Amino acid sequence: MFRESGGVALEQSEQERGSQAFGSYLRKLREGRRLSLDAVEEMSSGFPEKVTKSHLSRIEHGLAQPSFARLMAMSHIYGVPIAAMAERYEVALRRGMTALDLGERSDVEILEEIDRLRRAGEINEALSMAWSLFDRRGESGFSTPIQDSTSFELRGRIIYSLILAGKLESAKTLAEEVLSARDLSEPQRLLLLELLANASYQLRRFPMAMLAIDECRKGARASGVRTRFAADIDALAALVERAMGRPAVAITLHESAIEQYTALGITYEATSSSINLAQALSDSGANAQARDTIVRVIESLESGSLSRLRAIAYAVRAKIEFRDEKIESAEKWATKSNLIARQIEVLPVVFRNCFYLWKIALAKGDAAAVRLNERTLRSLVGRIESDDPELDEFRDFMTRADS
Repeated sequence: MFRESGGVALEQSEQERGSQAFGSYLRKLREGRRLSLDAVEEMSSGFPEKVTKSHLSRIEHGLAQPSFARLMAMSHIYGVPIAAMAERYEVALRRGMTALDLGERSDVEILEEIDRLRRAGEINEALSMAWSLFDRRGESGFSTPIQDSTSFELRGRIIYSLILAGKLESAKTLAEEVLSARDLSEPQRLLLLELLANASYQLRRFPMAMLAIDECRKGARASGVRTRFAADIDALAALVERAMGRPAVAITLHESAIEQYTALGITYEATSSSINLAQALSDSGANAQARDTIVRVIESLESGSLSRLRAIAYAVRAKIEFRDEKIESAEKWATKSNLIARQIEVLPVVFRNCFYLWKIALAKGDAAAVRLNERTLRSLVGRIESDDPELDEFRDFMTRADS
């Protein structure tokens, strides 16, 4: 699937493509704010590293790479959060260095393969394939008019893959760019709002997420959009309600989504919602019911190839067992989950597993395991964004431990 590197020259060429993509993004930012190269140079004079117009021109043409200090200056000048700009830079470089040979496969066949890779948990591979198809089709940018249904579907898959890969600022930005495109149909607008709500929720911007969800519901009622979309909105709203500390509301919404997915024969999403239902049940104190739910899910997944869902289900089982003070069982399920999650790079799941393994090691007085898991947690804490309380608890621990 992946092309051979062919030596340093090809590697440099691929890196140049990434630099050019990011440079084009920076140029559009500057021009959108009606700033000249001279103006940016003048405005950056108060920052640790001045952005000279000659250097910025080279960056915009993909001939130079910005330092972090210059990225920081440009983020302030352009009014873009530094996290979003740094993430966009990383995505551009990854895109340039993971070009694929798509062969003679049709666009439809490639879209189906992207979906298969996503369901299998191979998110980076799915994202690389989506970007390669984007380039092969000659798409000039996310905010340009949508050429056809494939053009729209491809943008949606890129945004969703970015969400699953944890590139949330990039996903949110791209969703907003596509929403600004001309000639979007109402169903397309609603689907983009759903993706925007998903990214906003995971960035913990809950009011924005709920506004987008409410707009989706209104639009769905007005346009007659039903079935899969209605189930997706219930499932997403349930996640936001749980993150906002309302597990009872989340349970009702998860149950509604599961019923709709099951009626439509959408097994993957019904299973995913069942995993989330188990978490909401546990949050509400119904641990026995949560365990029954997650046991059924795990049994349904054991014979399949849905690695990502299996890793998440095992992690939820570990958390439920830990809450019931079944330490040995919790340790077993967290370890099983990590064997999968590490391999397919589902970092939020790895973090949660290591968090409970760390807590278990503390309870057992296993100093070596405490140090090992704490090192892993510290290495991951700055790389993930999630609504999990474990992330907040470990950050509080670091603040106390390092003060």
